Amino acid sequence: MTNKDFEKKISLLNERQREAVEAIEGPVMVVAGPGTGKTEILSLRIGNILKNTDTPPESILCLTFTNSGVSAMKERLERYIGKRGREVTISTFHAFSISLIEKYYDLLDFKKIPELLSDEDAIFLVDDILNENEWEYISPLSNRVTYFGELKHLVSNLKRERISADTFMSYIDMDINDLKNNPDSISTRGDSKGEFKKEVLKKIESLERTKEVVEFYKIYEDKKKANSLMDYDDVLDYAVSLVENFSNVRDDIREEYLYILVDEHQDSSGVQNDFIKAIWSGVESPNIFVVGDDRQLIYGFSGANISYFEDFSHIFGKPKLIVLNENYRSTEQILSLADDILQSSIAKEKLNSNLGKGQKIRLGEYFYPRDEIISAGIYFKEKINEGVDPNECALLVPRNSHVKTAIEILINMGLPVASDSNLSLFSQVESDYLKRLMRVITNPFDSLSLSKTLLDETSGIEKLEALTYLKENKGEELNIDKLLSSKKEGLFGEDNSIYRFGKKLENWINSLKGEKLSNIVNILGNDLLVKTSKNNNELLNRVEIVRSFIHLAIMFEEKNKKIDLSSFVEYLDRLESYNTHIELAKFGGDEGIKVMTLHKSKGLEYEAVWIAHMNEEILLSSKKGGFTLPEKIKERMSLRNIEDAKRELYVAITRAKKMCNISYSREGYNGGDLELLSIIRDLPDVHFDKMSAKENEDKILSLGADIYTKFDRIKFEGNEIDEVKNLVKKNYESMRVSVSMLNNFFECPWKWYFRNFLKLPEEKPMHLALGTVVHAMIEFVLKSDDFPKENELKLKIEKEFKKEGIENKIDLKRLSKKAEIAITEWINNYYKKLNKDYKSERSVSVSSKEFPNLTMYGKIDLTEYLGDREIMVTDFKTGNSKTKNMIEKISEDGRMSDLMRQLAMYSYLLEGDEKNVRVVKSRLLFLEEDIENKNALYETLIDQEKIDLLKRDIKDYDESLKSGEFVNNECHFKPYGSLNNECEYCKLANQLFQ
Repeated sequence: MTNKDFEKKISLLNERQREAVEAIEGPVMVVAGPGTGKTEILSLRIGNILKNTDTPPESILCLTFTNSGVSAMKERLERYIGKRGREVTISTFHAFSISLIEKYYDLLDFKKIPELLSDEDAIFLVDDILNENEWEYISPLSNRVTYFGELKHLVSNLKRERISADTFMSYIDMDINDLKNNPDSISTRGDSKGEFKKEVLKKIESLERTKEVVEFYKIYEDKKKANSLMDYDDVLDYAVSLVENFSNVRDDIREEYLYILVDEHQDSSGVQNDFIKAIWSGVESPNIFVVGDDRQLIYGFSGANISYFEDFSHIFGKPKLIVLNENYRSTEQILSLADDILQSSIAKEKLNSNLGKGQKIRLGEYFYPRDEIISAGIYFKEKINEGVDPNECALLVPRNSHVKTAIEILINMGLPVASDSNLSLFSQVESDYLKRLMRVITNPFDSLSLSKTLLDETSGIEKLEALTYLKENKGEELNIDKLLSSKKEGLFGEDNSIYRFGKKLENWINSLKGEKLSNIVNILGNDLLVKTSKNNNELLNRVEIVRSFIHLAIMFEEKNKKIDLSSFVEYLDRLESYNTHIELAKFGGDEGIKVMTLHKSKGLEYEAVWIAHMNEEILLSSKKGGFTLPEKIKERMSLRNIEDAKRELYVAITRAKKMCNISYSREGYNGGDLELLSIIRDLPDVHFDKMSAKENEDKILSLGADIYTKFDRIKFEGNEIDEVKNLVKKNYESMRVSVSMLNNFFECPWKWYFRNFLKLPEEKPMHLALGTVVHAMIEFVLKSDDFPKENELKLKIEKEFKKEGIENKIDLKRLSKKAEIAITEWINNYYKKLNKDYKSERSVSVSSKEFPNLTMYGKIDLTEYLGDREIMVTDFKTGNSKTKNMIEKISEDGRMSDLMRQLAMYSYLLEGDEKNVRVVKSRLLFLEEDIENKNALYETLIDQEKIDLLKRDIKDYDESLKSGEFVNNECHFKPYGSLNNECEYCKLANQLFQ
């Protein structure tokens, strides 16, 4: 661009933009609302510095927060001032900090330049720490990764606020001491008078548990330092350490950079602010220019705090304040709504639109969240037909889970949807096919993967044939040799799909020996997925999946010493267990309607925007964390509040140029009531064109009644499902009905189908191994003639765990300790109180006139005979105890809890097995609970009402399987302590039969 062109751009600026561009000396603070030309003034200001001073371009430093911001600035600057623009230092905070660390790493006590951990490597480091150390709380036996996300987020925030592990521990100790020394912590009445109140003891206990987080934090930091590694948050922390502690580093930066520009300064975290302050706060009237908007701070979860933007004026004296309020993006209606939602705490002026009044904002009420997305799809289809570019349409939602659901619905409606980075490799069903195959190639005796591979459509085996084969053969004994033995005698012996698939697996295993990993992945992917594609769309999708796996394999080859398919499969499993988002390598993924979270929309703009799920319960919900934080940490962390939600909504609305729609639901998928976000509810009606849920439903139905069912929960039907129903109908009566079978059935019918009916092999979680061993040890004690010695018990416990496949020393130690405590507590508190007449591990089978086609079965831990033909039943439980209310709760559809159903079944079995006996007491003994806890032992009498509820369950089970209705029964899976919220059995059923 010539000087003439540059001057023309300058001439087009409004008065305040020009003021910002021309204010090149001293500290300057610009409050730039959305659409006010922030990037433009930054670029032109740099050009103006170069034009009016003799400053070399490399002496200008422009810091921003995103790579996209860097790219946009570089492209615009080169356009404005030509090749000199390439010489200006434009960088993200992190990239600039990395360059400092690489230059001065020895000052940080590193022997070599530290390597930046990738997201995947950071996950594996955390995984190693969780697996290599003995943890009581932060890595539960039931699911080691339960607190992974929270640990990662907490440690990241601590580092961004520059809170060390030692400081963190001191804050915890301070809170505990304050609680113990506070007179208000002492009860003044009742039995507990003079003692700590229960809630105080509970908080102290919670803070003690948090100390384990501190230990994790220390180990994490030490491991990185020892291996010359740094994570994303270390980068800024190390950079700040350099400029705070070494005057030569500060002097070098001041000498090298004469003008500093900081973009999106409201997003600065404490550590970023410390970095700027350490270098330039001691300089009189530094040439530092910050641009931001306090209304657009939506990165509070990253440690950003609005005070860091507001404090700029205190740190650097009295900076020149310039407010940009001329908006060139959005209509007056959109800006008026935005201003009423949130006004700047620094600038009091409202935004002015340069695009005219425009349309009112459409505010739509809907019955269900799904209806919102269907309606958004209809709206976008109308706009595209009117000539709006699909790339100018955006659907914004609060959470990542909403993104996935919305994309699926819009794609099903035939709309062009930009995948961007929203589609994850591990969310694709074909990815499961390929991973399962790789596991089988690695281990031909992996019965779990092999059984599921037989059911995959890529096996070439008819569903009924595969299901029948699995039903007739023991899943845990399945291997490739067994498949090959399916070959029949005679001329057409090889005309058997089970045998053919087994032969294909054998050929892969033999032919791929010695091949390079990425070649193996390429060959398997092409043979299994690409060559079996049925149409062009499927072909493209499968090529994208295979290409993504090949990319991962090549990366794995570059970074690891041990390179084989087995270690690669383990690598994939670790990534997936932590719910890692691996972006699918899409073809032309940027084209189409954009679907993203409100956070991700920042800095973007679209002609037509639809903001969905604007409910109070969604925007203002805050998930309770697993760790209790000390008060000083809470004060430093940005907590979710109504101001955060206002900023989030403000940013979302101001993405719209001409058309903005907001929608909300009256009811969630779980049946709970939902309300419109109060922030919107409190706004004047003048902003909106409103439509009720009934009006919107009528509009949707006017396009055809099938539009709802088309995107509703898909029913299982068709020939393959009929074959499943018939297979079950023929075989289910031969299976003994246990209470665990009923519990599985009423949780999810497909769980019953795959686990109990087909008996697919499953991995046994560690916490179940604990239960198995504790039960075995109690039986061992009960059946021993002489009471076992302590050392004998310890050796027996270890032996039992090894039988369960527990070989890892840390796992063995941790589990053995838990088992020893549970057994010791049981011996000390319950064993000596046993009645003389008892039976342990008693198996009971009963057939009744009410269910002549079924046999009920159960194995009862402990049966004690009290006299007069009265019986007491005890079932032993490991894991957390359950409250009386939880055990006795009746569900909305009138069913007992799993635990109560279990006790009811035992009474039903015993009273049916022995004439004239009565179960007068049924107990649940939680072996890991402190005996002083009221929930340690639950006792009840199973009355006729509970027996009737059990009989109803058995009747419903029988009728549902006989009729085949079970395939469409509702799933009641409830995720607990897991990163994955999807029922694995429903997922498998959908893969097979939809």
